[in-house]
Amino acid sequence: MNLKILQWLLAHRDVLTKVLEVAKDFRRDLPVLEQWIIVDKVARLVIPVLTEPEVKSFSAVNWDEYEDDTAVAAFALGVESGALGIDWAFIISVLLPILRLILSALETLSDDDE
Repeated sequence: MNLKILQWLLAHRDVLTKVLEVAKDFRRDLPVLEQWIIVDKVARLVIPVLTEPEVKSFSAVNWDEYEDDTAVAAFALGVESGALGIDWAFIISVLLPILRLILSALETLSDDDE
């Protein structure tokens, strides 16, 4: 899931730039309401760009089929983000958890519609 999200983010650099600007204020020691406000702002930037097939594909990763190629792809994404001047550690520690939360909510909503 994480690798697909990262690939999607780097393919949508305009969204990534906006999301990073909003998420830079996120800290785990903020009150829950303030954290949620930031998550909401990120969701409002990301959701209009996401398609339903993308949301489903993010969660369709079978970790039993994990291969070394995946590690190489992850490393390449890190290098690409570094070349763009994006803080890779921030993406992994802050942005990915926020996006996984949003995607999980979207997937749950999609499952409810069926």
